[in-house]
Amino acid sequence: MSDKVYGEYPTYYKQPIRWARYHAHTKPHFFWSVLLGLSAPVLLLATPLRRKYLYADHEPIPNVYPLPTRQRDQNLTGYDDE
Repeated sequence: MSDKVYGEYPTYYKQPIRWARYHAHTKPHFFWSVLLGLSAPVLLLATPLRRKYLYADHEPIPNVYPLPTRQRDQNLTGYDDE
């Protein structure tokens, strides 16, 4: 019985697709972390293209409640729910 998990170890420069598939099966955590790391520059370039062709950024959420632009009512006493 063989101790191999997924066939013989392929050589990168001779069979790069088989080499990537081998590592996707035997070490998926390394494979996906490298794949996500290599996709970061693509995502950085895609953001300006998204803003130009697809949709713009959303309006920022307000941090405070908007105050009215009128004079304050001087006759108020207590709370409004009384």
